[in-house]
Amino acid sequence: MSQPSRAAIRFPFFTQRPTEDGCGAYVLQMLTGMPLSDLETMIGWEAGELRRSVWPDLIRVLGALGWEVGAPMAVTSWDAVRGVAIVHVAEDHFMLYDADNAVFYDPWEWEGPALACNRVPLSYLSVRPPTADRAA
Repeated sequence: MSQPSRAAIRFPFFTQRPTEDGCGAYVLQMLTGMPLSDLETMIGWEAGELRRSVWPDLIRVLGALGWEVGAPMAVTSWDAVRGVAIVHVAEDHFMLYDADNAVFYDPWEWEGPALACNRVPLSYLSVRPPTADRAA
């Protein structure tokens, strides 16, 4: 897997491995920098339960944190994704994609961000940090 330059990496990378669930919370962790346990609490996951991510939970948490989000948009290729986005891909998985720098942050990977991705995008949600974060 080809790695992006350090300058192109805008977000910290967290892998969900070796766990099999919780990809949405890991994507939120990469976006916000918040501890995973805090995000899991905000989503409403109980200890020991299957941590399955869905758009309404991700949108609700980002909204509560002041992030600007639109509505999920259907896509059939990575070229259609714009800006910084959470992307739902085939096999019911979420990842982060920085379309501005063409960097993929897939929490299922071990190595970190990549310049290529073999996953098939199904829908995406563009996100923008709270206004105060953008001004900093």
